[in-house]
Amino acid sequence: MAYSALVLQLLLSAPGDLPDAHKSQIQRSIRLWNNQQARFYGIHFSSADWKEGGTPEFGDYAQGVLNEQIVDDSDAAVVVFTDRLGTPTREHESGTAEEIALLREVGKDVALLLNYCPRPPLAGSALEEKKRLDTYIDKIGKQAFIGRYDSEQRLAEVIGALLTRIAAKYRREAARDLTTPRPVSGVPGEDEPEADARGVWPRIEVTQSVLTDLRGARTPRQWSLVLESNLDVPVNDVTFRYEDGDGNAVGDFDLRWDRHKTVDVLGPRGSVRFPIIQSWGSPNSALCVVEWTDSAGERRSTRATVRT
Repeated sequence: MAYSALVLQLLLSAPGDLPDAHKSQIQRSIRLWNNQQARFYGIHFSSADWKEGGTPEFGDYAQGVLNEQIVDDSDAAVVVFTDRLGTPTREHESGTAEEIALLREVGKDVALLLNYCPRPPLAGSALEEKKRLDTYIDKIGKQAFIGRYDSEQRLAEVIGALLTRIAAKYRREAARDLTTPRPVSGVPGEDEPEADARGVWPRIEVTQSVLTDLRGARTPRQWSLVLESNLDVPVNDVTFRYEDGDGNAVGDFDLRWDRHKTVDVLGPRGSVRFPIIQSWGSPNSALCVVEWTDSAGERRSTRATVRT
């Protein structure tokens, strides 16, 4: 049975000493939560990290490129420390520390986990690096709750509880938005979006259905682009396209985007959905540019990064 869900990008961040088995366990826990809880909460978590979500690009410096490509678009983060803090950047103790600072500055959820699993004792430069990490943890621990795990099973439990907490938070916020009264006169009020946030905005939703055949049960996902208006008046001639950061067309994000017809009229506070078709090599993010004609006959536009 299909269902709709809000897609949240979850950044997985850690210095290079995080064991591969622990990263795999986090990703398995995310998939398990999506399969078991996404339908109830209406939330689907999409994980991202620099190895899988970053693309080659020249920039001022490497961490800045990564921040622009992945960190800025993330809705929450799971950060895991083992024995290393990481390589310092221009303004922070490490790239991981910089990602934490950027996310916390804009009020996004950041969960810090410490790996207490058994491992050989440290010596030499590794011990000095561990002291750097302990100093950083002591500093940031005064401003955040830090979790610990001593086994992969415990790590799975911590991740599951964390995802449920984040999903519940977003669900409460969505319910509050739905129950907030709107003025019927169409005159902007305090409860309406700011002027530069009013318009038709894109977002990605995912539906998941259970199919059973000779191979057993499968849960295929269908991604869709949703264009939603937060205006109290109808708009006309709504179109969209996908671009990269330089304004170049990104045709392979959705292989059939150019087949979708113009929306002649989108009603007040209305929305419209377009199925997304991707291939194995399709990028998992693009800049979606939405254009429409307002009631005064002027052409307007909004743009936002969307991710599958």
